[in-house]
Amino acid sequence: MNAAVSAITLGVADIDLNKKFYENGLGFRIDQDAGGFVALGRDGVSTMVGLYTVDALAADAGVDADGGGFRGVAFSYIVEEAEGVDAVMASAEKAGASVIKPARSQFWGGYSGYIADRDGHLWKIASNHKPSLFRGKGPVPATLPAPTETHVTLACRDVKQSKAFYADGLGFLVDKSFGKFVSFKAEDTATRLSLYGWDALADDAGVKPDGHGFRATTLSYIAPSPDEVDEVLAAAASAGATTTEPTKAGWGYSGHFTDPSGHLWKVASGA
Repeated sequence: MNAAVSAITLGVADIDLNKKFYENGLGFRIDQDAGGFVALGRDGVSTMVGLYTVDALAADAGVDADGGGFRGVAFSYIVEEAEGVDAVMASAEKAGASVIKPARSQFWGGYSGYIADRDGHLWKIASNHKPSLFRGKGPVPATLPAPTETHVTLACRDVKQSKAFYADGLGFLVDKSFGKFVSFKAEDTATRLSLYGWDALADDAGVKPDGHGFRATTLSYIAPSPDEVDEVLAAAASAGATTTEPTKAGWGYSGHFTDPSGHLWKVASGA
């Protein structure tokens, strides 16, 4: 497996409402609008973000759509300057986001806050730099700063086990590892995969750690061939994942696996 997050699909209640939120609030562009599915892109980011109804996303994976509470996933939108954090959070709030944790300077030297989109998907807006002591808060700029990096962080019940699953089982290359936090390497413009302790991620986001059922998020890996789809699913199963039997459709060939902490992946090929 060429370890990568090719796409992130979010299950939502109202696709049109969320399409407007991501376009107007976070500056995403609409690359495809097929009615029941919307593909979003962002300058400088190669990973696609998709919007699908919760029921359709669950049905695609063959799981029950019922779920609630903490979903165990957070996305990071990292900008160069701290002032950009304020701008993105203000824009998101204006477009309908809930501010879960206002932006503030962090002990590690950066500046960050959390928002939730209209369906509760968590986004951490961050910069590695603290704001100037003399900054003033002006109007939201017409053009929001594009992210310099994006991350998807998975909350894990056992970080050591999940690290072994992704690194040894699927071939992800470890970038940083600090006990309850692990990040993996990725191509410059791809979304990076990170792991964090379950309670630790909930605490970082300022939400309760309780959650159940479907998490309304699917990560995808796009394989170059159907054979590699089979190979990835077999490797995931050998590493401890629950997998589904891959199926053929008009557009291609795909199957799903669920990692040791219950996070859902789709492995697909259009060939």
